[in-house]
Amino acid sequence: MNKEPVSTLDRKINSFQSLSVIEGYYLVLGGGKIGSDFARYAKDKSFPFVVIIDVDKSANAANNSININRKELFSLIEDFQKSKANSGNVYFHCMDVHNVPEILEAGIPEFIIPAVPTHAVVNMAIDMLSSASSDHLISDIHIDDKDEEMKAYFNKLLSLLPENIVVFSSLKDGVIMFSYAKPGEICPDNCMGPKDYCYNFKREKPETITAYVRKLLPSYKGWVFESCQMKPGIGGIMGVDFKEYMLSLMEYVKYVHEKRDFCPVEDRVFFIATTCNCHGIMNLLDVV
Repeated sequence: MNKEPVSTLDRKINSFQSLSVIEGYYLVLGGGKIGSDFARYAKDKSFPFVVIIDVDKSANAANNSININRKELFSLIEDFQKSKANSGNVYFHCMDVHNVPEILEAGIPEFIIPAVPTHAVVNMAIDMLSSASSDHLISDIHIDDKDEEMKAYFNKLLSLLPENIVVFSSLKDGVIMFSYAKPGEICPDNCMGPKDYCYNFKREKPETITAYVRKLLPSYKGWVFESCQMKPGIGGIMGVDFKEYMLSLMEYVKYVHEKRDFCPVEDRVFFIATTCNCHGIMNLLDVV
């Protein structure tokens, strides 16, 4: 057993466990169309403290927010956590989303709003779970067509999901995408995302996408992050869920590393999904 990953995980678990979820703090990942829309909504509704990040300093959200540097960002988070002193302001900070774990070290937002064209939770999990040498402790899976064991794992998991909600799957990339919308159908920006019935396309929804994916548990190891509606068309992940699930994931990765010589492949592979009532995405990952 390599002790370095285990000791790294122990430190990460203890550090992350000590963090508070900061009520009234919203972290938006991406300053494009969705991030800008949320910024306008947050201002209209006087959300207490909103931080938007984007790697592009000229992102749309930067034009309608207070631009801050790294030092100011951490100072504002600390001040808000202590006294809620920045009530009603929306801030923009230019940074890569791969550096989000650094922001989380200052405290966990009440809501994290993914607004980037990638699976944000997977990116955060991979970036958070890196060793002291910067090697990742988990990675997304790319399945070789000759890997019969992994092909069987992926196809069995896929077979347990209703065909009518699977709009895309990639064995090679270990990805499954879900939606109650069919190819060619575009949901309106202001959709309320009702649970039982799609009024846009006149379609019954026996269960939410979140419920369907959670049915894979515990037969398959995984974590399902539910995106709760922040406003019509935009969802966010609750900080309390994010903290709980990430701690659980860290404990799992630690367990696998402790038992590495005795863990079969199916015990090292897991999934991370982000879902809402109507849509979702799932990635298979591996403990490396």
